[in-house]
Amino acid sequence: METLIEGKTKQIESLDDPSIVRIRTKDSLTANDAAIQADLPVAQDKTTQNCNVMYHLKKANIPVAYKMRNDLTSFIAENCKMIPIECVMRRRAFGSYLKREPSKTSGDIFDPLLTEFFHKNAIVGNEMMSEDKARELYLRDGEWTGKVYTDPLIEPSTDTWLLFPPKEPRYDMQPLKYIQPEVDPVTLEYIRRSLMIPCFEILEKAWKKFDVELIDMKIEIGINQNKELVIADVIDNDSWRIWPNGDPKEQLDKQSFRDGEKLTDVQKKYAIVTEYTKKF
Repeated sequence: METLIEGKTKQIESLDDPSIVRIRTKDSLTANDAAIQADLPVAQDKTTQNCNVMYHLKKANIPVAYKMRNDLTSFIAENCKMIPIECVMRRRAFGSYLKREPSKTSGDIFDPLLTEFFHKNAIVGNEMMSEDKARELYLRDGEWTGKVYTDPLIEPSTDTWLLFPPKEPRYDMQPLKYIQPEVDPVTLEYIRRSLMIPCFEILEKAWKKFDVELIDMKIEIGINQNKELVIADVIDNDSWRIWPNGDPKEQLDKQSFRDGEKLTDVQKKYAIVTEYTKKF
């Protein structure tokens, strides 16, 4: 067994069968481009949440990389080549969307569902680099020492992707960079229509059983050994906003950690979400 990739919240380990990997969750939460980090015993909860969610999607015939649970804090998944984009779905206006669209009102409903794409790399000047490298070079004591744009918004066209600041008003936006598309337009539309939208709608329906609103969520897409597009990485309480009774003051997701709530309260919320996902 060899650790292939290790981050602050999980690590990916090789197995004897090269077509699969083990993904192990750490007792850690991060926020604000990992500027905020805390050790918290949430690995078991996050693993359980992901396994429950992926199994639920799998039963609904949504292609996922997830195979099976391995132990309390890890699971087995297909070994995928990851596409370096974050796929975001929004039912209500919140978060960075309101920074881009300040004329909109918090909680405005999107029907049909709003879908957006963000690049996984950071932009510094005219250079693209991994977020890990950007943090190593430019993050000091929780503050960026230069103009760093993480998760730039993608506006795709046929042969070019324009990358924009993700948290600036759209009317002020100037492209940060033009790049070659990571995937072709047909593939991007397949991801949107056949993976993103069905995934959100299935989980939205599951949460509604408990009078919990799924506000928005993000997923990542990989290409498995059979060259198939699948939902990969993880879907857990770090991946969405969920509001009981549609009330943001009752939020159960990682936003409570970002907002500086007591770590013991954050941990309790993760445990509550775990119990909900067991009933999906």
